[in-house]
Amino acid sequence: MTPHSGKSMTRPAYSFCICPDSGILRSRIETLLATHPPEGNASPWRRFSFWGDEGLPPAFWEHLTLQGLFATPKAIILRNAQNVPADTLRPLFSTLEQTASSAGASLTWPLICLEVAFEKGKAKIPPHIQKHPAFTRADKAGWADYSPGLEAHTLTAHIQAEAKRKQLALSREQLFLLAKALPPDAARIASELDKLALLADQEGRLPEAALACIEQSQEISIFELLRGIQQRQENAPAVWRRILEDRLSGENMVFAFNAVVLREARQLWQLLAGESPPMPPSLIAQKRATAQNLGFAGISRLWELALTADKGIKSGEFNPEQAFEMLAAQLFLLFSQKR
Repeated sequence: MTPHSGKSMTRPAYSFCICPDSGILRSRIETLLATHPPEGNASPWRRFSFWGDEGLPPAFWEHLTLQGLFATPKAIILRNAQNVPADTLRPLFSTLEQTASSAGASLTWPLICLEVAFEKGKAKIPPHIQKHPAFTRADKAGWADYSPGLEAHTLTAHIQAEAKRKQLALSREQLFLLAKALPPDAARIASELDKLALLADQEGRLPEAALACIEQSQEISIFELLRGIQQRQENAPAVWRRILEDRLSGENMVFAFNAVVLREARQLWQLLAGESPPMPPSLIAQKRATAQNLGFAGISRLWELALTADKGIKSGEFNPEQAFEMLAAQLFLLFSQKR
C-alpha cells in the first residue's frame, strides 16, 4: 500500500486492510504502523481494537472523533468490518472522510479490516462497501492493502520463513511434512512452530521425536483411519475420535472430512495408475498396498460416498450429523470387503 501522492501526509488518512487470514492481517498491520510512525510525535501508535461482529460501542466513536488532552497518536483497528450492518457503516465511512481532512487527522489512523475470502484473485467485498465513496477513494489513492492470505504455492515459503524467524533449522523432509500437514493459516502455523521450537536443540535442529509429531497430521490421520478400517484394527474408533476432536470439530465437520477423503482418493488413484503423487516416502508403500486392495472401483466408490454426503446436506435431504454417520458406515463397509 502506498500513500496518496496528492496528500502531504506520509501515511494514508485511513486504510482498508483486506485479508482473510488473521495472522497475515496482523502482520501487515504491524508493517503499516512501523512504516508510518506518527508525524512529529515521539510516542508510538497506541492501538485500540474493536470487532465488527459485536457492534460499535460509544468508545469506538470517541476514539475516532475526539482527541485527548495529551494528543496521543491512535491507531483505531476495526476487525471484521464486513459484518458491521450497512446502516452503521454509512455514518462510519462519512466520518472517515470528514476526519481525513481535519486538523487532528495526523494523530488518528483508522484501519478498517475486511476479512473476506478471495476468488480468482479478487476480494469478495460486499457491494455496499465496495461502491461507497470512502472505499473508492481509498482504493484509488492506494490506501487499500490487499492480501489473499496463504495459498498452496506460498505455504512452503511461509513456513520456511517463519521457521527461520524462530531459529528453527528444518530439514527438507520436515518442511515437506509441515507443508502437507498444516492448513494455510498463519496463526496456526506460528503456534505449531512455537511448539516444535521447544523440542529443538541449541542449533535449532529437531530430534526424530519431533518428526513423529509432525506426522500426526490431518492427512496422515485420515490414511491411518482408512487403513485401520481396512485391517479391522481395534484402535480404529480411537482414530475416529482423534480426528473429530483434534481436527474436524464444528458445523463444517463433514465438509472438512469429505475434503480429506477426496484428497486421499485422488492420491490412491494416482498410485494405482503408476504415478508418484507428493507424499512422505515412508507412506508410499502402505498407500500403494491400500490402492491395490481397493482397485479402481473401490477408489471410485470413495469419491461417490463423499460427494453423496455433500449433495445430501446441500439439498436438505439430511443434516450434517446424519450425513457423517452415513458416510462413516459406508466407509466401514467399503474397507471391510475382501478384494
